[in-house]
Amino acid sequence: MEECASTAAASGASSQDDPAPRLPTEICGRIIDHVAAGLNLHYTSLAGNPALLALQSCALVCRDWYFHTWYHLRQRVHLRDRNDVRSLSRTLHERPRLRGVVQQVVISGHTPRQRSPIQHLGTFSAMLAGKLPELSRISIEDAEWPVGLMRVEDFGYLAAFHLVHTLDIANVTVSSIAQLARLISALPALRELYCVNVDCSQKHPVSPVSLPLNCASLEFLDVRWVAPAVEDLLVRISQASRLRKLYFGVDGDYTSSSAGSRTQALLDASAASVEVLTLWIAPASSVDSHTVGSTVERHFNLSRHEMLWRLHICLYHPFVAWSWIPHMVSRIHSDHLMAISVLFFIHADHASANLDGAVTMMEEDGTLVRLDDILQADCFADIASGGICLGFDHDGIDWLPVVKLFDSESSFREQCGRRDELVRRKMPRCNGRRILTYVLHWVRCNGRDALSSLLSIVHSFEEHENWCYNMNEIHEATQHQKAKTGVEVQSEDDAAHAPDTSG
Repeated sequence: MEECASTAAASGASSQDDPAPRLPTEICGRIIDHVAAGLNLHYTSLAGNPALLALQSCALVCRDWYFHTWYHLRQRVHLRDRNDVRSLSRTLHERPRLRGVVQQVVISGHTPRQRSPIQHLGTFSAMLAGKLPELSRISIEDAEWPVGLMRVEDFGYLAAFHLVHTLDIANVTVSSIAQLARLISALPALRELYCVNVDCSQKHPVSPVSLPLNCASLEFLDVRWVAPAVEDLLVRISQASRLRKLYFGVDGDYTSSSAGSRTQALLDASAASVEVLTLWIAPASSVDSHTVGSTVERHFNLSRHEMLWRLHICLYHPFVAWSWIPHMVSRIHSDHLMAISVLFFIHADHASANLDGAVTMMEEDGTLVRLDDILQADCFADIASGGICLGFDHDGIDWLPVVKLFDSESSFREQCGRRDELVRRKMPRCNGRRILTYVLHWVRCNGRDALSSLLSIVHSFEEHENWCYNMNEIHEATQHQKAKTGVEVQSEDDAAHAPDTSG
């Protein structure tokens, strides 16, 4: 590594000049490790992630750097066919140390964003069962799953991955609901389930499917744009579990009752336990202003969510559901609510126009004014400092800040200034309580993210995640203080009722 760590001599320097200083091997290794520490495998997609790109560049420097980054880059392994599975099996045999490195496995069809059969899923479970002791997440994506793809014994092999707590299913077509339920049930330690763009060839189940045995342990469910039969199964699973987090993506025509009834059914199924709720709303058509209240009452009623402390609402262009938000918030009765965020997802190809249109809409309608009034109710008295967040993101390239989609940074900052002034003017009482976060920049302070200003804007999903991190810390500190206060009160009560032994 030392031979590759030297810095090239300045242009025009003579060969007799002293050689550039070299970093010791250990220092180079620590720098690579530091870069790798920023690679958060929590995200489903890492395309364009700065830490990943930096590691890939490090791997191309020289042989020593390649082998040092090799272990970091193989924390997530992508398998597109049986040859990939066999290659991984051989590598594990030749380099046993890698067995403890792999944390995630992605099993997909051979063509990105196109669904094709994944015959190698059964090969993976049979060949690698017991050989990946640190595997915690299995992702299945861009796949077609026909009947007979996996043998019955292949599902049994999946049980050997006893530390897998997360199953991610995205852009997949299953042949039957029973097949999906069997896959979920095969992982005994499952705690988190992602189902995004999951279709089912079986439109009408012949008989009810047995629930997975592990669904009672499920804590997190992400269900977005799935087939009705899949959604019905997930409603039953939610009823049998104690979900703490629910991410729910909905679209459709809410002037009809069919789509909306399933929406409210899934919300109600976990209402007694959900603490963090994210709604991705992309309605197929707008709702008449006179019927918005009744639409929300039937399809997005959160009055039963008594444990809710954080609510996220993500809106897609043209943001027709923006006017629904006051109706949704006004129906919340949870005494625990501390944070609410609203994200506008703009089209990457029309970022400036979409952003300008969204701000104009916010300026001309009365939604911000209504929210400012609603949030003064007693049930919102515990909203945290900076707990109301308004932000924007884009639906294009991952890990690209919205500012990069504008012709110039100055035009973006002008838009931000316009939004800042608008929110302060439309929500004066929330602003006076210092509960608004309109975050533009985040500052890293002693390993923690801190707000650089009270009113600004989040302009990427990563920055919104930083806001969530801050809210989590505030919530945990509050819960700790409540628990401590409860213990102190109990001790005082015990002392008051203790027998008098002084005489």
